[in-house]
Amino acid sequence: MESIDVLGICGSVRAGSLNRALLLAAQELARAPFQVEAWAGNADIPRVDATMGHPFPPVVAALRDRVAAADVLLLVTPELNRSIPGNMKDIVDWLGILAPPRPLAGKPVVLMSASPNRFGGAFAQLQLADLLRRSGADVLSDLDVAVGYAHRHVDDHGVLVGEDPRHEIAELWQRVLTRVQSHRQVVPA
Repeated sequence: MESIDVLGICGSVRAGSLNRALLLAAQELARAPFQVEAWAGNADIPRVDATMGHPFPPVVAALRDRVAAADVLLLVTPELNRSIPGNMKDIVDWLGILAPPRPLAGKPVVLMSASPNRFGGAFAQLQLADLLRRSGADVLSDLDVAVGYAHRHVDDHGVLVGEDPRHEIAELWQRVLTRVQSHRQVVPA
């Protein structure tokens, strides 16, 4: 089977981030045909400013092109005051600007989040899904992962060690594979 290119973006820039641990576990647990790249440029994303217009700042243009090229976008969002943090909002706003290549149009997007609270970032996921759908993304909401009490599942080295979340992520990849394969089926002419 042809490989499936996944771009993973974590909305946290904090050292020791639970969400970064989640993204790294998703990358580790992905098996062929998935190729998961963890994007490292989120700290360089500028605040959205309408006066910046077109052309985009170079880091934004590169991100838009990379998202457009990916088969699947994996967004791992922290939750701040039951909402998405500013960095993740800026990333999604830059991606949602209606200028070519329109990287979110029809793009399958999987959401993940980790939080010390019992809901695991579910409120942030709801807001993020709404923003993404408004930009034309195909949010695979039935495939999301929310890890509650995440601090209990991440060790001192920032590694997701909890069996339940790791199992959930491994199962997630199987469900994503099924969904992507169904989208890739060729209809006879």
